[in-house]
Amino acid sequence: MDVIADSLHLKDQPRPPRDPSAVQGGDLTHLPNGLISLDLGLCTNRLGPPPAAIRAVHDFLDDHPDRLMPPAYEAPQPPYRAERRYLQAFATWLGVDERHMLAGRGVTEFLVILGRLLRLCRVAVVTPEYTETMRIFSYAHFEHPDNPAQDTPTARLNRVHRALDSHDYVILSNPSNPLGHYIPREQLLEACAQHPYSVLIVDEEYVAFQGEGLSLAGAEAANLVVLQSTGKTFGITATRAGMLWTRHTRLHQAVDGELLSWPLSLLDIILATAALEDSTWLPPVLEQINSDGRQMERLLIDCFGPAVVPSGIHYRFVHLPDPYPVLEHLHTHGISARLFTAAPRGCVPGLRLAAPNTTEEFGQLHAALASLPAAARSGAVAPHRPPYAGKWVLEPLPRGVM
Repeated sequence: MDVIADSLHLKDQPRPPRDPSAVQGGDLTHLPNGLISLDLGLCTNRLGPPPAAIRAVHDFLDDHPDRLMPPAYEAPQPPYRAERRYLQAFATWLGVDERHMLAGRGVTEFLVILGRLLRLCRVAVVTPEYTETMRIFSYAHFEHPDNPAQDTPTARLNRVHRALDSHDYVILSNPSNPLGHYIPREQLLEACAQHPYSVLIVDEEYVAFQGEGLSLAGAEAANLVVLQSTGKTFGITATRAGMLWTRHTRLHQAVDGELLSWPLSLLDIILATAALEDSTWLPPVLEQINSDGRQMERLLIDCFGPAVVPSGIHYRFVHLPDPYPVLEHLHTHGISARLFTAAPRGCVPGLRLAAPNTTEEFGQLHAALASLPAAARSGAVAPHRPPYAGKWVLEPLPRGVM
C-alpha cells in the first residue's frame, strides 16, 4: 500500500524536461507549445492525406454512422466489410496474393508480436535501425557497422549475409532508418536464396518513397517476411493500419494467432483503403517529395559537407558527434529534427531531417542553416553532454513460443 501511495505521490511532482533523443520522431510534447512551426522530425508524407481518402471518411460518417456501433465484423464473402477490404486493396496495390497477407495496427504491432514469438530463437538485427525495433529485439544480436559514419548499402548488405549465415531470423529496415540506405530488391532475394534455412524479416515502411515496384512482397522466397503500412506513404501516420506478407506458413499462422479479433478499426480501414484505391494521387506526390529531398540535400551539404548521407528518399541524415547544439539552434528558428545520439550496438549520432515542401519552408530552413555557428557545424562533443543510451536498454516484451 505504501508503494502505491508513493507512486501516486510521484505522479504529482513536476516532471523534468525529456531528453529529445528519448522521444519518437514527430513527438513535440517535450517542447513549449508554439515553439515549432516546421516539423522535419517525422518522416511521413507531408503532402497527405489523399483528398479521396478524406472524402471517403466523410461519406461513411454521413451515410453509415450506425456501423460504428458494432465491432468491425468481417464478412466471409464480397462485399467485405472489415480488414479484408484493406488487405485486398493493399494486395492490388502491390500486385500480390492477398492470402499471404495479414492486417494489423501498423508495422509496430507485427514487430511486437514477432519480438514475443522469436524470443527463444537466434535473432539478429542489422543496425543502425529504428530505436523501437532495437528495443523490441533488445535480446537479439546486433550486427552493426565497424564505423557507422562510413556505412554504405554494400556494407549493410554484407552484414545481412553475415547475420543470415549464423541466425534463424534477421531483422532489417529497407530503406534503412535513420540513414536512408537502400539495398536493391534482387540483392536481398539473392541473400534469401543463399541462406534458405534463415528467415529475413524486412521492414519496408519507406520503400514506396524509393520507387515503384520495389517491394519484396510477392517474391517466391519462402524464407521472407515483408512488413509495410499505409501511414507514412499516404500521410496518415496517426491511423494504425499495416500488413505482413509471407509465404512462410508456420510463421504466418503463429502471427495470425496473436492478432486481435478485430485487428483494425473501421475508420482506419475506410481511410487507408480509399488511399490505396486512389491510383492517381500518389505517384506525382512522391516525385515532388523526392525532388524536395534532393533540394534539401544540397542545402545540408552546403552547411555540413560530407557529413550528409546521400539517399534516394525524402529524408537525409547528418552525422554529428554532438547533434544537440544544431538541434537547439534549429529550435530557435521554429524547426524540429529527429535527434540520434551515440550509444552501443550500432547507434549513430546525428540529425535526421525530412524534406520541406514549400518555398517558405525551404526559406526557413535556409535561414536557420545560414546562421548556424561554425562550432555547431563541426559537431564537437561538449563535455557536459553524456551520451544517451537509447530505448534499446529497455526490457523486451515477454518470452515467445517459436
